[in-house]
Amino acid sequence: MSEEFAGRGRRTAGRRPRRLVGVGAVALATALLAACGGGSGDSAASAGPTGSSTAAAGAGCAAGATDLTFWGWSAGYDLVVKKFNQTHPDVCVKLENAGAANDEYVKLSDTLKAKSGAPDVAQIEYFELPSFEITNSLVDLTPYGTASVKDKIAPAAWSQVVQDGKQYAMPVDLGPLALYYNSAQFAAHKVPVPTTWTEFAAAADKLHTADPKAAITNFDPVTAQEVLALMQQYGAFPFTYSGGEKLGINFTGPAQTAFAEYWQKLIDKHEVTTAADFSPTQWANLDSGANAARLSPAWGPVGMQTSIKKTIGDLRAAPMPQISEGANSAGNWGGSTLAVIKGGKHAKEAAEFVQWFGASDDAWTILSGDVAGAFPGYRPLLESPEFQARTLKISGSSTPNKVFAQAAQNLKSAQWPPIMTAALTQWTTTFAGVSKGTETLPDAFKTFQQQMVKYAKQQGFTVTEG
Repeated sequence: MSEEFAGRGRRTAGRRPRRLVGVGAVALATALLAACGGGSGDSAASAGPTGSSTAAAGAGCAAGATDLTFWGWSAGYDLVVKKFNQTHPDVCVKLENAGAANDEYVKLSDTLKAKSGAPDVAQIEYFELPSFEITNSLVDLTPYGTASVKDKIAPAAWSQVVQDGKQYAMPVDLGPLALYYNSAQFAAHKVPVPTTWTEFAAAADKLHTADPKAAITNFDPVTAQEVLALMQQYGAFPFTYSGGEKLGINFTGPAQTAFAEYWQKLIDKHEVTTAADFSPTQWANLDSGANAARLSPAWGPVGMQTSIKKTIGDLRAAPMPQISEGANSAGNWGGSTLAVIKGGKHAKEAAEFVQWFGASDDAWTILSGDVAGAFPGYRPLLESPEFQARTLKISGSSTPNKVFAQAAQNLKSAQWPPIMTAALTQWTTTFAGVSKGTETLPDAFKTFQQQMVKYAKQQGFTVTEG
């Protein structure tokens, strides 16, 4: 059974929300919800190798330095840690890879439950942060002055790490979406770049009519973070949560149903493919013209360059299509924070490290480089003309960062619920039939609504539907 924890901040009368912890969380969620898949961490696509931990980045530290253990998986983090240790001789950060995304979260939950073995600092994606906040597992950074860098952080990133006047992590990167399209293919078939979702559907029709082997993009129903990012951009994000025991879940409201029906029509007409994201099939489709575009997060193009050969140089970034002409709604896919874990002996030094990591020029010179390829939530870089003018081999002489940076400015924070571990576990099973053609997206939304409401209520949340 799950352990019961007091929620942070003001607690209302009635049942207290509970959170499934560690391996037991996945096991019990599986039993309750008939899940059989693992969790998903989409922004880990550019992560370094996972598996056994390594402290190589702590080598060469000065004798007598305060030791900090940091769990993180993203590419380039070892280089950032090395730079910190070189410039902060009184602190020695040792980077360990405890696995990417959900693998790390399960291990972190287990160490917290055992009250032994937790790191001083952990990389936690935005969507998972509330699950650790509600268990009172994270240090409030406010007393350590980290809010002094608030103006250096994109508002959509900052607002996702604060709750009830407390700061539970330092934002690092973001993943604003853009339409990343094959300019040569669009031009060859005289397909205009769509500015609305109505125009996007018309463009899909025109492209597929001109070339029946071509689809305008890929839509992977099984990748939860992609679908949720698109729902956010569409104005149909299904969760509302601002702390405590009240949780809103809505996959069946008018906006959510319109979203599901929109994509199901494109699936039915074979005008989008449903290949697994980050699979060889997805990259082959983009390279062969079977897909003419990708709805891409800002961190996507750097990694795509290693998989694209025939269409290298042809891809261009354009703003995401909108529900109505002239709107500027944006969606976010991925991004991480660094959180200081409760129970450590060196919270002050850990707070100093995470502040430097997320809000310093030295850190972001590495994070935004070719190895890491992270897209900044750090405004001095995000808003700089030099950053926005950067080119990539995959995009020729165009400047995709300018489009992604504008999307980052238009982002509104998603209200992630503290049940995302179970939600991601269940999602894989519930939505698998949409890819296989054995169920529709609207039907999967209805099923998932019932599953998540049941699960949340079992965990002690007061759930609002619709």
